[in-house]
Amino acid sequence: MIYDSSIKWDAVYDVIVVGFGGAGAGAARFAADNHAHVLLIDSAPEGQEGGNTRYAGGAFAWSDNFNDLRTYYQQTYYPFKYDPKALDTFVSNVLKMKEYSQRYFGITAQYTGRRPQGEYPEYEHADTMRSQTMTAGMYNGSFWKLLRQKVYERLGQIDVWFSSPAQHLIQDPENKTILGVQIKRQGINRFVAARNGVVLSCGGFENNQDMVQTFLGQGSLAPIGTLYNQGKGIDLAVEVGARLWHMSNYDSHGFSLNEGKAREKFAYMINWKSLFNGSIFVAGDDGTRYYREDEEDRHGYKYNHGNWIMQPNQNHPHIIMDQEQFDQLSHDDSAQAAQIKELLTYVIKAETIADLAEQIAAPKLAEAVADFNYLVTEKKQDMFLNRQIETMRAFKTGPYYAIPIRHNILHTHGGARRNEHCEVLDLDNMPIPHLYEAGELGDIFATKYIGANSIADLLISGKIAGENAARPKRKIAAVDVVTSASKVPDLKSDAHASKTDYEAASNQGIGVSENGINDVPIVVRVTLDKQKITKIETLQEKETPSLGGKAIPVLTKEMLDQQTSDVDVVSGASTTSAAFKEAVQKAVADAEKKNSHEN
Repeated sequence: MIYDSSIKWDAVYDVIVVGFGGAGAGAARFAADNHAHVLLIDSAPEGQEGGNTRYAGGAFAWSDNFNDLRTYYQQTYYPFKYDPKALDTFVSNVLKMKEYSQRYFGITAQYTGRRPQGEYPEYEHADTMRSQTMTAGMYNGSFWKLLRQKVYERLGQIDVWFSSPAQHLIQDPENKTILGVQIKRQGINRFVAARNGVVLSCGGFENNQDMVQTFLGQGSLAPIGTLYNQGKGIDLAVEVGARLWHMSNYDSHGFSLNEGKAREKFAYMINWKSLFNGSIFVAGDDGTRYYREDEEDRHGYKYNHGNWIMQPNQNHPHIIMDQEQFDQLSHDDSAQAAQIKELLTYVIKAETIADLAEQIAAPKLAEAVADFNYLVTEKKQDMFLNRQIETMRAFKTGPYYAIPIRHNILHTHGGARRNEHCEVLDLDNMPIPHLYEAGELGDIFATKYIGANSIADLLISGKIAGENAARPKRKIAAVDVVTSASKVPDLKSDAHASKTDYEAASNQGIGVSENGINDVPIVVRVTLDKQKITKIETLQEKETPSLGGKAIPVLTKEMLDQQTSDVDVVSGASTTSAAFKEAVQKAVADAEKKNSHEN
């Protein structure tokens, strides 16, 4: 959107960060630490922000040898081009990641032990990159909560708007400087100016099927992260003349169940060793094998004649097995046993291979089963896909089974090209003034994504982009004037840090619990009348609507009836119940403390 005098600013900030994921959290935090007044916006509602960081394991790359690590990365890029300055900046910062975690989080990072020989052990110096973590456990949301906490500790300098998607960047027509952002806030388009910079950290485009087909050349991929990465960052970059890069690069974890849903179940089934062990294989659209089922997952990249490439996806693949395999999996006792047994509830059953082939529209399935059996019994070698023969068993009698699956997608890497300062570049490879980028939108990875590097990148690029965006720039007259609309309640921050953000009368107490299912705290207000609980109000909660959301009214009624917070938890919502009880207990104690002071 080109700026003209008809645009009246509703508010002015020093920095606007578009996207409250891991990179956006970092950019806002470091911009605030550099004395900037920051607006952090996200298209997701409160409780669903976080981007893919919410679903990430939380491990980040670290090394102690610059030359070895750079050599390793250069090999993974081949034969793609890369920006030497951007890569060197990234590598030099990876070497500082232990110092980073201690300095900015007060945590001593620990070695995870994952992939000790590197994700590509075939490459020189593959073992130089070792993943580290600042949190206990993986894929439990703790890493995201750590980054989110650093934003909430700075709410005096950072305003947060949820459910507020960016519509357009606003650009000076003469010098191409980015002046601000048009944001849809509660159904109204607001014009918000940025004195010093705008940071794009709004993730990739894995939930935009048109972009997936256009840029990735894939028909259908099941997202296994956030559903809010819909490619808006690409549109914003294009409209201000940015150069795009890495648009065909994405990573995956193989397959998910195919229920036809936006986010499918069982994202990591390709790593379940007990699943693909026996009379079982993966069939493509025509029923033939195309995927080495026992190959270690490398974020979707499969060995291909001396290289590793992203496997072209099929439109309706299936897992195929016989009765013996079905029985074997029904009694599986591995760490994934419960998930495998649930997976089996989705089988399509047929008495013969021919009938099964007809049901799943796979005309060459009988041929594929015959070939599979021939390799096992006659050749004793999988000459086509090189699956380990000891994991293969010939198909026997029926019935036979098929489970519909989909190729999945973790995240994309394409976006605006950025330099080592995280400045967005135009078609002449010159920085677009006041525009920065961080995170997986336009990151530096051209191909062969390596685990733990997106987390390292969001920490590194978030810091660089936030600090550079906060740096005071030349005064711009176009962002000086602000209308009175900036004072309306619609433009106040949605984020609250403590119970002091909520009003309470002298006979009321506020209680907060951060131990619910969601990372948004449960906040309640309790009213006492002569030590009797007369009212319990839930001021804030983002628990699961079908479980915790239904449990809270039940608990409220029981607490009022029994005049105590010590009531039984609601079945199926034990975590929410315990957190709600904790919040009420704190609120009662807060109200009683006020009463005792008054008396």
